[in-house]
Amino acid sequence: MVLATPIRQNTDDWLAARRDTIGSSDMAIIVGEAPYKSAYTLAAEKLGIIAPSVDPATQKLMDIGHLMQPVLLTLYETETGRHPKAVHGWRAHRELTWATASLDGTAPTRRVVEAKWTHARRWRSGEKVPGDVAVQCQWQMFVVGWDVADVVVLDHTQARVETVERDDAMIDDLLYFAREFRGYLERGELPPIDGSESTAQALRARHPADDGSWLPAQPELEQLANDLAEARSAKRIAEDAERNVANALRAVIGDASGVAGLVSLKRNRDSERTNWPAVAGAYRALLEEVKPAEELDALQSIHTSVEEGPRVLRLLKS
Repeated sequence: MVLATPIRQNTDDWLAARRDTIGSSDMAIIVGEAPYKSAYTLAAEKLGIIAPSVDPATQKLMDIGHLMQPVLLTLYETETGRHPKAVHGWRAHRELTWATASLDGTAPTRRVVEAKWTHARRWRSGEKVPGDVAVQCQWQMFVVGWDVADVVVLDHTQARVETVERDDAMIDDLLYFAREFRGYLERGELPPIDGSESTAQALRARHPADDGSWLPAQPELEQLANDLAEARSAKRIAEDAERNVANALRAVIGDASGVAGLVSLKRNRDSERTNWPAVAGAYRALLEEVKPAEELDALQSIHTSVEEGPRVLRLLKS
């Protein structure tokens, strides 16, 4: 019923195989539920247009989450009494072999187990699980042909298990979007541009520098420039209105903690930040008394790098 591959997660083979398949995390991206990546960026990665990249902070969280999986599966057993089995490969749908899922675990009887370690506020939005996790679970159940998935989550220090039932109507919708996305890939095309930061980063990666040429000002491009000018103007107006209202509330609240049930005006915790350039400058001033300036310049040059300036979209017409 389900094809299992021996490919282990997070290996080079696993990453290469993911380019030709639609996994459960891919599915959340494709339908716009993933908070960290857009469908445009995912397609560009799968087509080899840009290299897959994860910022160091996100990668660290992912690594910690992977290390936490055995602990989470133990918590799952404690919470439910069901003994889970860790899964180290992935599964492919019997008929649609491009539809795949990497499972964290399985439990009796025919239950998918998804393990999550998080501090994110979206886990406390009132929904059982965030939208991207709900999509992941539905896709996993579609791939393996089962009817229930359990999500064990450790949110700060609180562990809980949320059960997600199979929703065939939702799965039909996911299949529609998956096939549409695969159509783009088969044609070597990219999905439509969206306004996400992920897409902006992908475009910067595709076109890091300009070549000095200028496109002719065709009517459709002039319209896009006008739309950008209007959007930026509307943004400034909205930001001005927000600041005015916020300051009016600050003035009314004064020394109080806020307005009960409406808004609060409380200090965040104090934070400490070191101005390392100032520290380095102070040490250099001390060292200049005993070291030649040339030696200090050479030392500074070892730890100095040049960062290319980003391309900035500026309007040339008012």
